[in-house]
Amino acid sequence: MHLSRDEARMLAVIGQRLDRRPRGKATRERVLEMICYLGSVQLDTISVVARSHETVLYSRLGAFDPQDVWRLYAEGALTEYWAHAAAIIPITTFPFFRRAMAERADPDHEYGGWLVEHQGVVDEVLGTISEHGPVTSRAFARPEGPRPAAWAWYGGKPEKEALSHLWTVGRLTVVQRNGFERVFELTERAVPPDLLAEQSSPEEEMTFFIRTALRAMGIAKARWMRDYFRTGARSHLPARETVQALARMSDAGAAIPVQVEGWDEPAWLDPELLPRLDELRDGRGRPTLTTVLSPFDNLVWHRERALTLFGFDYRLECYTPEPKRIYGYYTLPVLHRGRLIGRLDLHYARRTRLLTIKSIHLEPRERPTGSNARAIASAVRDYLGFLGGGEILVGRSSPEEFGRMVGEAL
Repeated sequence: MHLSRDEARMLAVIGQRLDRRPRGKATRERVLEMICYLGSVQLDTISVVARSHETVLYSRLGAFDPQDVWRLYAEGALTEYWAHAAAIIPITTFPFFRRAMAERADPDHEYGGWLVEHQGVVDEVLGTISEHGPVTSRAFARPEGPRPAAWAWYGGKPEKEALSHLWTVGRLTVVQRNGFERVFELTERAVPPDLLAEQSSPEEEMTFFIRTALRAMGIAKARWMRDYFRTGARSHLPARETVQALARMSDAGAAIPVQVEGWDEPAWLDPELLPRLDELRDGRGRPTLTTVLSPFDNLVWHRERALTLFGFDYRLECYTPEPKRIYGYYTLPVLHRGRLIGRLDLHYARRTRLLTIKSIHLEPRERPTGSNARAIASAVRDYLGFLGGGEILVGRSSPEEFGRMVGEAL
């Protein structure tokens, strides 16, 4: 099957459920269903506007109660693991990560080796949780002595390092977040017995990861699917086995091989999107949603994919020295009717309820039209309502006149 670039782009947006928002209230059940559909929602500590996972869910569902995510943790429906970096996952998918946990528990692995080397700390942490129940790293005091370097994420507490490593190897599970601090419990007390007893084969794992990634992406190259579930640079999908599994799924009709105009590699289409493709070719069902996206949104977290699909060359500049930044500290892409038309550098002060658009950048191919200005203004107003309401301050813009147009639309 041959697809145009325009069709591939729209199918990717549809697959990500970013073509339009569902009607009605974004209930806790809808939050859970969306996370289950996406399979993985990345977590990040930066909160100059909102937490990344909150924006990811808002973009698809509209305004919702962010506390519903932590309530779903408390109900045992959600947990987190190294699914795409640290990410929220449905508890039902826990068995598919057990093999990765076991590999990291091996004494020859850096995590397993650390746990063996620091057995005393490990015993202390496990004993504390066993006796007193779920804990955060605050339960353990920092040893006396010089303060650790600023970049030492564990804050000089070996117990905090042990908590993270024990979670990585599957002996502990995150059962809640206090603010944004992880709460750890023994896995045998946190994960339902039937899921603990479930043993998925390598083939079942491959099928789960590929089907979930392809469904969520709509259309993808094999290496894009491999990137969807990964820890650091290491994918949960081995390269050769992924290609072999896709061939089997293609034979079974579970993945449709496609050739996209201008792409030098084959791709696969989720067969569930065939009716939507027919609609698009009949002039119906095009994406209509305009919204801001988190820098860690599933649609754009693979930067090469964003460039291939949307011509959107995206880099997060919060780790770039300020004089070298082009767009700003924390820029959010703007999705408009299936296209990425620009990026906004935002900051929200909750105490004063002021949302500052520090900069607006239209993509070079986009014209500063009244339509684009109204679309961005509407998306910003809606997002502000989700954040908590208040005033909006518009800063610099490229092109310069576009900022005035957005201000007038606001």
